[in-house]
Amino acid sequence: MKFAKHILLAACGMAASLMPAHAELTNTQQFDSVTTAAATVLGTALKGSIDNIENLGVKLNREQLKYLLNAIVDGAQPAYSYEQAYAIIDDAVVSQQRHYVDSVFSKEAQQAFIDKAAAEEGAVVTPSGLVFQVIVEGEGVTPAKGDDVVVNYVGSLSDGSEFDRSSSPVTFDVDRVVPGFSEGLKMMRPGGRYRIVIPASLGYGERGVPGDIPPNAALDFTVDMLQVVPKPTNQ
Repeated sequence: MKFAKHILLAACGMAASLMPAHAELTNTQQFDSVTTAAATVLGTALKGSIDNIENLGVKLNREQLKYLLNAIVDGAQPAYSYEQAYAIIDDAVVSQQRHYVDSVFSKEAQQAFIDKAAAEEGAVVTPSGLVFQVIVEGEGVTPAKGDDVVVNYVGSLSDGSEFDRSSSPVTFDVDRVVPGFSEGLKMMRPGGRYRIVIPASLGYGERGVPGDIPPNAALDFTVDMLQVVPKPTNQ
């Protein structure tokens, strides 16, 4: 994915909408109007591009940036081609994101998150390491092997970001999900709301799900158990 090309072009396309109020220039009478207008368009687009890059975690040296930009505007030959420049920025963004994932989703950080969830009032830890917490207890029977369930759910990561959410009630076999989710569902009763925190070993493990769930990530689900649909029995 070309991060740099995407964010730079996007900023140029939104130039007028990116001008922050606190940066408004009010004393421009000494400048000609066309130059001021050009500065408005080009400067706003440039600031938007810089902000977008830095919002991805890449810190730019503003003094060096100003010097190099002035030199290029005055006719100096850029140090890199467009493609080389895009590639360098892309690599920096990917490296920063990798560092974030490695630190926030390290095994140690994830275990600390699980331990914190286990310390919540009413939480229990099963022999497998699953953390199960009753928010509102339901009534009736819990699902058995092969049963279907009807649920609403929200799935989050330890940093609070959502990776999945049901937009309406969904139905599935309790045994056709990751082991930790299956175990948690079998402890729930219709009408109840529950939280289950699933260690990576009971979820997506060391590989994760590229683009959605980082390696070693614990899964934090809030589940509303709406209905248990027993497995049909042979007559």
